[in-house]
Amino acid sequence: MKLADLIKENVQNRAPRIVLHGIHGIGKTSWAAKAPNPVFILTEDGLGKNKVKSFPLCEDIDSAYKYLDLLINEKNDYQTVVIDTVDWLEKIIWHKVCQSNGVKSIEQIGYGRGYMFAIQHWEMIIDKLNAIDKTIVLLAHNEIKTYNPPDSDAYDRYQIKLHRHAAAKIEEWADIVLFANFKIFVDSENKKAINKNIERVVYSCNRPAWRAKTRYDIPDELPLDFNALINAIKGDVKNG
Repeated sequence: MKLADLIKENVQNRAPRIVLHGIHGIGKTSWAAKAPNPVFILTEDGLGKNKVKSFPLCEDIDSAYKYLDLLINEKNDYQTVVIDTVDWLEKIIWHKVCQSNGVKSIEQIGYGRGYMFAIQHWEMIIDKLNAIDKTIVLLAHNEIKTYNPPDSDAYDRYQIKLHRHAAAKIEEWADIVLFANFKIFVDSENKKAINKNIERVVYSCNRPAWRAKTRYDIPDELPLDFNALINAIKGDVKNG
């Protein structure tokens, strides 16, 4: 066998894996509802007035596994699978871990052990998502936490509202992690925020103030519009 037989030029053709985290009330669910023919796996009752297809509310992690297995094994026309939200999914994962270990709190299992048991469930969820040949969207609330980088002073940033091990696992898996926020304009003279025309945007590039990433060559900032994101991704794939 020769070197030329082993080296291939690969182009990623699979559907994108997208994570969107944003502040409360930004419109995460409404944004995902505009995805092509979506079906929602709900871990919280947050659909509001959005008219979309959804499974019954997940009461435990076994329900989530069952719904994902149905999407894998039964032929269907859905184009997008949305989990709304992953931080509430974490709650039911922790509940399962506590049940399995006969404790009331995940902290009672022992230093760090409970969270590692939870990671096993996250890996099962990711394996099932990988088996679904559709666009995957994970919605998440976020929180402001202090980050302590090894090469500079500590600072606050927006990040996914998950335990750090779970957040790292989800971010590594995703093709895109988007941060959604209202665009703030500042009056530099008076040092006041101005929001005459409130604009909702998503950011795809990591910044000190928020966690984000993308494997696509898309703009750092886009309107909070699912079609705008997909068009940007298609442009990158086409150019590639």
